[in-house]
Amino acid sequence: MGAQIAAHLANAGIRTHLLDIVPKGVGKDAGPAARNAVAAGAMAAMAKHKPAPFMDKAFAARVTVGNLEDDLEAAVAASDLVIEVVIERLDIKKPLFARIGAAAPAHAVLATNTSGLPIGDIVADLPADVQRRVVGMHWFNPPRYMHLLEIVPSAHTDPAVACSLGDFSDRVLGKGVVHCRDTPNFIGNRIGIAEMMLTFKAAFDDGYTVEEVDLLNGKLMGRPKMGSFRLGDLVGIDVAGLVIGNLAKATSGDPAAPNYDELHALMKVHPSLEAMFEKGMKGDKTGQGFYKKTDERDAGGKRKILSLDLTTLEYRERIEPSFPELAAANKQKGLSERIAAALRAEGRAGAFLRSLYLPLFNYAANRLGQITADPKSIDDAMCWGYGWTVGPFAMWDAAGFCWVVEQMKAAGLTVSANAQALLDAKGDQARWYAGDEARPTMWTPAAKDHVEIPRAEGVLVLAQRKAEAGAIIDSNKSATLIDLGDGIAGVEFHTKMNAIDEGIGQMLSKAVDHVVETEGMRGLVIGNQAGHFSAGANLFLILALAGQSKWKELDVFINDFQQTMMKLRHCPIPVVTAPFGMTLGGGAEVTLAADAVVADAELYMGLVEAGVGLVPGGGGLKEIARRASEWASLAPDTDPYPWLRRGFEAAAQGKVATSAHEARGMGYLRPTDGIVFNKRRVLAEAKRRAIGLAEAGYVPPDPNEPIRVIGANQGANFFMGALQFEWGGYASEHDRLVGEKIAHVLTGGMRPVPGTLVAQDLLDLEREAFISLCGTQKTRDRIAYTLKTGKPLRN
Repeated sequence: MGAQIAAHLANAGIRTHLLDIVPKGVGKDAGPAARNAVAAGAMAAMAKHKPAPFMDKAFAARVTVGNLEDDLEAAVAASDLVIEVVIERLDIKKPLFARIGAAAPAHAVLATNTSGLPIGDIVADLPADVQRRVVGMHWFNPPRYMHLLEIVPSAHTDPAVACSLGDFSDRVLGKGVVHCRDTPNFIGNRIGIAEMMLTFKAAFDDGYTVEEVDLLNGKLMGRPKMGSFRLGDLVGIDVAGLVIGNLAKATSGDPAAPNYDELHALMKVHPSLEAMFEKGMKGDKTGQGFYKKTDERDAGGKRKILSLDLTTLEYRERIEPSFPELAAANKQKGLSERIAAALRAEGRAGAFLRSLYLPLFNYAANRLGQITADPKSIDDAMCWGYGWTVGPFAMWDAAGFCWVVEQMKAAGLTVSANAQALLDAKGDQARWYAGDEARPTMWTPAAKDHVEIPRAEGVLVLAQRKAEAGAIIDSNKSATLIDLGDGIAGVEFHTKMNAIDEGIGQMLSKAVDHVVETEGMRGLVIGNQAGHFSAGANLFLILALAGQSKWKELDVFINDFQQTMMKLRHCPIPVVTAPFGMTLGGGAEVTLAADAVVADAELYMGLVEAGVGLVPGGGGLKEIARRASEWASLAPDTDPYPWLRRGFEAAAQGKVATSAHEARGMGYLRPTDGIVFNKRRVLAEAKRRAIGLAEAGYVPPDPNEPIRVIGANQGANFFMGALQFEWGGYASEHDRLVGEKIAHVLTGGMRPVPGTLVAQDLLDLEREAFISLCGTQKTRDRIAYTLKTGKPLRN
């Protein structure tokens, strides 16, 4: 964990010391290589770790390894932030903090990554000046990818220190910060463990199978698709038992005790889990848990997975769960409606969901005023740390606040005093969240009313902006044009997976016209706040046109998209894109067309059309060639070939950058493009960038700028590369054909000698290659297969 935290600090540009123990048996006279071997080994493991902890392998150079015996005092003295990540034992943490406190400069913040030990206990014996600077900084694993970071001050912590660390974690490290009280297991794990205990009880005691539980507790309820038991295998079933035991020690079943917890009676390892531990069934780490992978292969060549029979604790073939009573819930398009219908379902499905969620909702409500002051902190913790789409309070509202209270009473639960206070105050209008998109509110026990949810400084929320009067300028089924304020317009995509279609193209074109023709407009931002920026073009439309041999219509569709991209590029007012997550195919081409990019650090960007037997058709190849020519022109007598080769390999292999930094290395982002570490801040930064370009006296690029192309002699290397991939068995014959089409475009049509073209020449070559590939059966088969399965077909 420590090495992964160090890796993420390095991702954020922070030089970091990683210290660990000295290996047993290594004496003081041994050299640094021997004494630092544990930390060095952890760093070496990071290079092979999946998913990758580093956003760029070169960032490993920002981490200096050492050991706790020789290097602690010097490393701490040179640091502004110290994070302790040792084993969860007070007898180890306390003396370590004594050393850290003595060596740290007076301004340094001292943090502990404890997952549940009281911060007050850790700092109890430290001097007051050190105590005020110690804060819990609870990371979730893996640190780079898990958004939640819990900031936990003790009673001794200076509030300004905790706030400063929270702000740093948000802005610099890109984390979703939740401020917690110093109570057992803080927020995320306190609610998460309660959910886990209730799930185990329902499954083991009420006769549900692992497949049934994972179906009911998965996408149906806005939870991760893998479900509860698959997640348990991933985390480690023994770890689950350990955290349950730790919570039991830190709480009491006595209602008069200050640490009373109404679920304390459940805080023991279920006898069936104990039996699993004895059999070595601990999850993925031992190869068997609630599921077990075998060496057998199914008809599709995948390893066969067996399921655990929770009654016999023997493995058996998977049994597909069947809950016809969920038909009404499954028909609901919205998550809120689906949750409400699922909780109201008859039969075993509804019984399980109510037996889990009614006590869980009540448990969460009882924690208000104890572990945090407001419901949103709990909901945020469960969404950011456990992958829930909505948290328990939002789920309660979705099901109907009053209906849930009635069901709790019918089930014999003592309704939380906090929930009862809300019901008494608001009657049949009671709900945890109220207000509207422009001014959302939440109920808090302290206020005994709904209070406005604070807006984070430096964050632009599209839903809130659109709710303001006059903010929506134009809209269609695919995209919306929004006035973002300060003379900046924004285009938001809202198709399925934000796939580029005609509606998006039309709105982008309208947006350019609007900002050019409307007085006071000075910039355009393209972005959204969905799960991903854009998963690419609308393949269904492309396949439909190609399958019906409507070549003229397909040519018009591709040409329209190309010209829209050119319109963005040559708009007299600056255009900035704000990509994040999947930014693929057509989504990448929209990004490439902009004057500037402000990207989320977690960017998965690539021209992936080769995977479906196509070439980029919206200016992606033109932009590779144009940028190669531009970069080559920066120095005299420089050949664009190296940049073209990099672009050819990326497009022909459908490479996807796994971070914004990798995208920069692939040429998809420029050195001048911005990278932001918190996705929710990307749009606001993009807006600021557009304003900055406008105020600096923006001048659009020349539409007739000459683009140098290398011609046939050097271009033959691309053709040979595609052929060698086929000969080596890395590519099929059709892959080679796609690669040759890409090479043909990037070389300007394999001109006999190097020369110059303009952008439209390359766009014509792109479009010709795209449509010719649509005419092949193998490309159409690839598109159809991907639409059906979501996976590529190598034919």
